[in-house]
Amino acid sequence: MCEGYEEDLDMYENAYGSSKRQLDSETLLRPISTLSYSKTPPLVGPDTQVAEALKAMIQKGTGAVLVVEHGKVVGIFSGRDALMKCLCAESYADRPVRHFMTPDPECLTPYDSIALALNCMVEAGYRHVPLISPNGAPVGMLRLRDVVGYVASFFPREVLNAPPHSEYNPPERRAEGG
Repeated sequence: MCEGYEEDLDMYENAYGSSKRQLDSETLLRPISTLSYSKTPPLVGPDTQVAEALKAMIQKGTGAVLVVEHGKVVGIFSGRDALMKCLCAESYADRPVRHFMTPDPECLTPYDSIALALNCMVEAGYRHVPLISPNGAPVGMLRLRDVVGYVASFFPREVLNAPPHSEYNPPERRAEGG
């Protein structure tokens, strides 16, 4: 066993709970509000310049911003949008985000199930799902890493004790010992 493993596991269990929890279909039917997710995602207007939207993502440490107009989510602009749409456009940085966002994104509420969120992410390929109130106002953003972190919390021993690399794809060794 790795040195310091038990100490790491104790710290993890103190932060996230005991590893004796069970991941089953009942667990996945819990509401999204059970998860740790951003309740203050970066918000921009549709006329916000792409460069400002990208800065907001960097400042918040997330891969997307919600595009809001009149208090409702009208789009989402992600790093994937920036790569797939902006880089092909001339002088995109000063252009409004509305030209590059994904309009009318599928939104969920914090009361929807984790299973429904997983379905959206797996079937549609979403990495970020806007969370809205019943009146359509943004109340958060669920990231794929939030869901993966939740699932991984059921397997702390396996996750914390994973080797640093695959035995089938070991890191490159250099002659000088690196």
